[in-house]
Amino acid sequence: MAPFPSLRLGLTALLSALLVCPPVHALVSMNDGKNQLFVSANANFAWDSNIYANSTSGGDFLYTAGLGLEFKRHAGLIAVNGSAGIDATRFVDNTNENSLNPRFRTEFSKQTGRTTGALTLGAARQNRADSAANLRSESWLYDAGLNFKYPVIERYALSGSFGYSMLDYMNNLSLVDLKTYTASLDLFYVYTSERDLFAGYRYRHGDTSASTTFDDHAFTVGVSGKVLPKLNGTVRFGYQIRQPSGTTEGDYQAITAATAVTWNLSKRFSLTGQVAKDFSTTSTNLNIDSLSSNLDAQYAMNAKIALFAGAGYGINRFLGVPGADRRDTFLTWNVGAGYTMNDHFKIALTYAYFKNWSTLAYSDFTRNSLNLNLSSQF
Repeated sequence: MAPFPSLRLGLTALLSALLVCPPVHALVSMNDGKNQLFVSANANFAWDSNIYANSTSGGDFLYTAGLGLEFKRHAGLIAVNGSAGIDATRFVDNTNENSLNPRFRTEFSKQTGRTTGALTLGAARQNRADSAANLRSESWLYDAGLNFKYPVIERYALSGSFGYSMLDYMNNLSLVDLKTYTASLDLFYVYTSERDLFAGYRYRHGDTSASTTFDDHAFTVGVSGKVLPKLNGTVRFGYQIRQPSGTTEGDYQAITAATAVTWNLSKRFSLTGQVAKDFSTTSTNLNIDSLSSNLDAQYAMNAKIALFAGAGYGINRFLGVPGADRRDTFLTWNVGAGYTMNDHFKIALTYAYFKNWSTLAYSDFTRNSLNLNLSSQF
């Protein structure tokens, strides 16, 4: 692995060169633009007041440099999008948390004909603060997914998906690896030209390295498209059952939801709201019933400068006897500004605040962060 100072100096030189490069659509373009290759670079400078997400953690400055390649082929029946990159992060004081994180993703999609859909494959190495376990973790996340949509008759269509993911923790025997398998099927009804109604079922199976498993059954209904006269997006809600095995826990039942809607108040100002409620499994092998919500606003002052802000609130209930009646409630907000110099170079500055109130004293913490990001693509 190359030393971090050399990496930062190289990236600084690269970004300086990009500022004076003439505009181009892609680094390499072939076959009348149907095959394109892009190169991206990013530099991130941040201060984090609580790098381990717990009540005793201190803060640190950290620097990240990243390089990436993206390939697009939009010719023939199957379109291909692929990307690969690597991010190197250095902490000023906590150098034991320095990391080198590669990432890969490929998508094969079919958007014409009666049946449409996509196959995705991905892998990424992560180094992040885990607010449930209250420590930093290193892991590999592998995922694969297949989704499709098939029109049955004029107003009805079937949409389905199959998915697999594996979260593999590194260098920490106290954390539990998790494999997840999912399958879902939705029936869509074209209510109007702008609005679809749907009903669906999702099955999810999880298998941990601690020899425990779970099976989730979710039954949902919803609407997509123009949800209300000024709101566009998707609203899904229903009921879900989780059946753990390999433990003494019983079944859990709760409402489930996944909502994302946008209100464009004007050409410059937009609001986006999201609500999610679902079961999940922590890295310490605990079942959680999570509720999260957030509202984000963006205002474009002109073609180059954009202002943004957001706020979020959520509750995490740790279930059953293993959860020991733990309950975390969090509040977060952020403000920032972005500057687009041209099609190839962008700057963003963001401040974020996060407060977690927990019945577990060690998990009761406050986190402030300031982040400067420079990114470019050719």
